[in-house]
Amino acid sequence: MSGADYRESLRRYSPTVFVDGRRVASVADERAFQPGLNAIALTYDYALKPEYARLMTAVQHTSGKLVNRLSHIDMSSGDLLNKLEAVRLVCQETGCAQRYLTHDALNAIGQVSARIDDARGTTENTARFLNYLHRVQDQDLTLGVAMTDAKGDRSRRPFEQNNPDSYVHIVERNATHNGRRGIVISGTKAIVTGAPYMHELLVMPGRAMGREDAEFAVCCAVPIDAPGLTIVARPAGRPGETLEHGDALFSRKYGQSTGVCLFERVFVPMEDVFYAGEWEHSGHLTYSYATHHRHTCIGARAGFGDLLIGAGALMCEANGFDPGKETHLREQMVELITITESFYACGVASSVYCVKDPAGSVMPDAVFSNIGKLLLAIG
Repeated sequence: MSGADYRESLRRYSPTVFVDGRRVASVADERAFQPGLNAIALTYDYALKPEYARLMTAVQHTSGKLVNRLSHIDMSSGDLLNKLEAVRLVCQETGCAQRYLTHDALNAIGQVSARIDDARGTTENTARFLNYLHRVQDQDLTLGVAMTDAKGDRSRRPFEQNNPDSYVHIVERNATHNGRRGIVISGTKAIVTGAPYMHELLVMPGRAMGREDAEFAVCCAVPIDAPGLTIVARPAGRPGETLEHGDALFSRKYGQSTGVCLFERVFVPMEDVFYAGEWEHSGHLTYSYATHHRHTCIGARAGFGDLLIGAGALMCEANGFDPGKETHLREQMVELITITESFYACGVASSVYCVKDPAGSVMPDAVFSNIGKLLLAIG
């Protein structure tokens, strides 16, 4: 799809979304979300540019089809390096392109699906995941990651909560709807990046679960307009700022919305359920996702660092200074460049020293990924 196609695709959904206390009639046309829509749309447009094709597209080995890099499963060190560069590229323009979360979650779910199959001696979970993956790639969808639960009393485990809806959990198994078998889930996910303008949400556990937490160990895909799903979002601008004529003040071009997702007896067909109750695998999923995401964040923050460095140079020039000649300016610019390239180097090292997963895909080296994330946070 192109960016325009992406916007048009959102008009085929009818999600229940609120922003600033009012119901949104059309997400694709809501002015408060335009900066976020613009950021996602760029990932589609860049994939159609011949000069970016090597970075922004890849051939999915299980289907042989050309797909967007941000929905691709990494099979080699080269894939990880290309993903890192692709994310840096789009974030040099947008600051945060958001869609890379799709990549991180799909890679993690693919790995845990293989792990479950290995424990059971079957191929059922991997086959189900691949069917879903190929549909996402064929339709060129963008997926949100609904991982962080509301949590309630943080001193208590999920099964100990007074209000079980503090965590998303299974409330009914062997449910049927329109002739399809599945599960029913309820609960609350918070801080979901880009929630209102996704095509689907990947519901994932946000922590390792114990045996008693089995009903909270659920991983599945939910369309953005699934009955029973309500999204309460903030505008895709700077937190705390009000809207002027419906526009986000901080950035009228690019920005990010986040949302709270309320699941009230949402039916999920079994073909979209990656696991339900396999509590012993929840820690592996969160670890895998975190490792992929930290690796990706390195590329994203490097792109944002490039944006800041360029903006700093322009401000110097606008005020009549040459940052290359003024010592005090040059030193600060060099420091910014050093910080950015230092944590990006950790991303490169993490790609080179990747580990082959039993799923057949690759995992970025966890140590370099974590060090890179730490350095970018300190910087």
